[in-house]
This record gives sequence, structure tokens and C-alpha cells, in this order.
Amino acid sequence: MSDEARDPRPPRAGAALALLFAINLLNYIDRYLLAGVLPLVEREFTGITKQQLGWLAPAFLIVYTLSSPFFGVAGDRGRRRVLIGAGVQVWSLATALAGRARHFAELFAARMLVGIGEAAYGTTAPTVIADLYAKERRGRALTLFYVAIPVGSALGFQLGGFLGTQLSWRSAF
Repeated sequence: MSDEARDPRPPRAGAALALLFAINLLNYIDRYLLAGVLPLVEREFTGITKQQLGWLAPAFLIVYTLSSPFFGVAGDRGRRRVLIGAGVQVWSLATALAGRARHFAELFAARMLVGIGEAAYGTTAPTVIADLYAKERRGRALTLFYVAIPVGSALGFQLGGFLGTQLSWRSAF
């Protein structure tokens, strides 16, 4: 008997996938928003060097990379929905804090905190999708989930630049 026959898609799998896709889309918009507002950040924080600005993206990635294995283990041992929810809350709070940063150090710390929130979500969400879909459908479901990466990245650059110039870099966050 195939996995599909034994394990049909739960009734709410489509809704869960749509929600996880939307969160992933916002995740990547947020991740690449910074690149769209970077010249505005540089202009506001007088005395900031290009090297300091250049550390904003790696700060996020380093924290994301270092914390992901811990969240992977936590996802295997605990309630993944709770972990995803907590990660989204941390990442959302950190994004808001980035928009309120008054000094470069505050912006740097906020972007590091985004890495923690995204690691909790990013390592756990695909496993929820894998649990919801039989292997015959899993590839399509994960493809939809991951389509959010290039779309969100492109939107992040565009929205960051547009909102940053129309409102302010803070409003973009």
C-alpha cells in the first residue's frame, strides 16, 4: 500500500501550507529589506563605516547558522507548532526593533535577533509540511513553500527601496 493510500492528506494541510508559505514569504521579504534601505541607514547613522554596514547581513546569517542545529533538535523533541510560533514572534519583534534602532549597535543586535527567530521557523516549518503530505505530494508542497524564497527576496529589495524612500527606512521595517 502506498504512503498516499495509508496516509491521506489531512483536511487542513492546504491551509497549513498556505500559512507557512505566507510566513516564509514575509521571512524573505524581511531578510532582504535591509539591502533596499542600506543607503538610507548609512545616511542617517553618521560616522558609520562601509565595513560596519557590511556586517549587518552576516550578523544575521552567523546567528542563524549557529542556532539552526539547536532548533532542529528542539523540533525533533518538542512541539513544532509552538517552536514555529515562538520563532515568528521573536523574528517579528526583532524586525520592529530594527525599525526603532537609534544607534548602529541597536540595529546590529536586532538583526542578530532576527537570525534566532528565523532559525526556529526555518528549520522546523519544512518538517511540518513533510508530516502533512504523503511522499507522492510532498515534493510539490515543499516546492510551493520554497517558491517564497526568490519571490520574497525580490519583493524585499523592491519594498525596502520603495518604502524607504517614500516613508523612511524605519517604516520599511
